[in-house]
Amino acid sequence: MNALTIAELRLKHAQLTERAERLETRWRTLPPTAKAVALGKEIKALREQAADYGELLKGVQS
Repeated sequence: MNALTIAELRLKHAQLTERAERLETRWRTLPPTAKAVALGKEIKALREQAADYGELLKGVQS
């Protein structure tokens, strides 16, 4: 992969991680409602996507 593609992967990974962290901070303040459950699922999905990008980056750096 070229350097631009690798930089884009790193950026996307960082963006997903940061968004998940922001949402988790908000999620911790919510009472246990359906909205909190939905937000928890969104956080989990974002963390999984970030992990996928992390795995791609590990493969590229090897």
